[in-house]
Amino acid sequence: MSNELERAYAALDRDASERALLLPAADLRARARRRTAVRTAATLVAVAVLAAGTTIGVRVALAGPDRPDPILPATSPTPSVSPSPVSSPSPSSSPSSPPPPSSAPPSSAPPSSAPPSSPAAPAIPKSIPARAMLNKADGNMDTFNRLDEPRAAPSFCSGADFPSEDQAGVRASGWLLFRSPELGPEYTAEDQIYNTVTVYRGDGASAFMDELAAAVEACPEGEVGDLPARFRDLGPLELGDESLMIERSTAAYNDDGSPAEGRRKTFVAAVRVGDAVTMLESSGYESGPSDPDDVEALAATATVRLAGWRQ
Repeated sequence: MSNELERAYAALDRDASERALLLPAADLRARARRRTAVRTAATLVAVAVLAAGTTIGVRVALAGPDRPDPILPATSPTPSVSPSPVSSPSPSSSPSSPPPPSSAPPSSAPPSSAPPSSPAAPAIPKSIPARAMLNKADGNMDTFNRLDEPRAAPSFCSGADFPSEDQAGVRASGWLLFRSPELGPEYTAEDQIYNTVTVYRGDGASAFMDELAAAVEACPEGEVGDLPARFRDLGPLELGDESLMIERSTAAYNDDGSPAEGRRKTFVAAVRVGDAVTMLESSGYESGPSDPDDVEALAATATVRLAGWRQ
């Protein structure tokens, strides 16, 4: 009996101790709820932290462009010392460009300098010096005569007109006998050349050259002396400022005046140098014609003489 009781008590004692080790179900459920709440709270905290980090990242990314604005003012003190005052001169440099317009009026001064250049031209002289004309050495003969009365413009026909005659200031004429340079003194003259130099007022010299060309155009036929003549413009001689050579032809004749075959040609050469014109008129010698090459060579010499005087 006692043994059974002891076993019963022992069993009860084990049961009591085991029950003492086991928690009641309510406690277990309470603990489970706390663990669940802790896990949930931890999860929420983690989510909140993650969301907060994402939000901060987004704000930083979005605030990136805006951030420099507040930051720049902070750093602007150092750049502000140099840049903004320096950039202001660049607008001021554009106002500095207006001075060129103001300097443009001085560029109008050159027109005023043009008038001084015209006074630089020699004034109308009282007479034509011998050095401005051909001389006997140019004709390879010892004959040169200066005329008391200067020659007028050559005659062509009634249609020729020379209004520039009113602007003639001073004039001189002379004539010489010409013989080719390669011929010796035993040879007779080959041509007779008249040289006339005229200084004009204003634009008279240029006007005369135009009138001379117009006369040839208006008078393809006319007279040379008492003989019917034909006129032809041979064009410029490339001398002086302007030049022109004209051919005059009449029926050929012999020394005794009897008719000959062909045509007898003589020439007029005019060269302008500034306000003056040197003009050569060949008339041939006796019944002989003029050589155009000789006339052109003499015109070149006359141009040098005139330019040496008037320039």
